[in-house]
Amino acid sequence: MATFNNYADVQAGLDAFVSQAGVNIDGAPHGAFWQSMSYTEFTTGDIPGVPAGPWPVLVIGHSDQSNIIQILEGMGAAAQKFGRMPRPRPPYPEQSVLITALAAWIDAGCPNGTAAS
Repeated sequence: MATFNNYADVQAGLDAFVSQAGVNIDGAPHGAFWQSMSYTEFTTGDIPGVPAGPWPVLVIGHSDQSNIIQILEGMGAAAQKFGRMPRPRPPYPEQSVLITALAAWIDAGCPNGTAAS
């Protein structure tokens, strides 16, 4: 199981998922938004390029209320509006591992310490 200890781990995990799944993230209106967002922007800001927003990326401490988790799981208001992501063929085999690790990081309060050795 993957573990995210900080935002750099989250960015690397999202990048690895996109690469392993063969997702063309450049076709999305938001692109690989996590690559250009700071930790503060990612944890308190909106997903860029998404119409009819704002769509906050996440709610610190509450993965179940976080748009990034809801859209990856295909549940919640964001998924009802935009469908399950990433497209074109979710769920991907690696998706449950990503969701579990990302949800645990969010529920832990989005720690941004150093990576584990």
